[in-house]
Amino acid sequence: MVKMMNYLVAVIAQLAAMLHTTEAEDYTVGDYLGWTTPPDGAGYYAEWASEHIPLVVKDDAISFIFQVGEQDVALVTKQDFHSCTTTNLLWQSPAPVKLTFTQEGTFYFIGTFAGRCAEGQKIALHWTKSPAMALAQCPTPSPSASAEANSNAKLPLKFLSKRVNKHSNKKIVSLTMEGAI
Repeated sequence: MVKMMNYLVAVIAQLAAMLHTTEAEDYTVGDYLGWTTPPDGAGYYAEWASEHIPLVVKDDAISFIFQVGEQDVALVTKQDFHSCTTTNLLWQSPAPVKLTFTQEGTFYFIGTFAGRCAEGQKIALHWTKSPAMALAQCPTPSPSASAEANSNAKLPLKFLSKRVNKHSNKKIVSLTMEGAI
């Protein structure tokens, strides 16, 4: 009987989670630090990501905020993320950018300025289709699935540019990313 009650409680909790909806969130990667070489190394962005994932496809957005000319941000493959390889970038922005995704998966970002990635300026972020999935553990893609996704990689982008302040030299470009990485 106790097992049945535990099972029933687990089912009810799961149903409640699936019915739970959240409002879209707009996150700044690194919070107050922004996107820069972290003082504590790679652990800083890994911890930030663990507190903010998974993100919800088409709802949540992330902003990479940094000084133009001092930083950049690039989207790379999982392999290039781990090795800090900057020669095969999938996408790159030399200016602050706000991103939303239309496909679930884990996306890998690095800073490409000399040594920045190796010093910890890199982050892996996971998007899921449903807020209810936020309670589930983020899946790690298998090597064969990653290879298949990379062989069929497409990255059509929709650029939505908007001047934030006419008297400021800062501009944030919003992108919607679609396709497999």
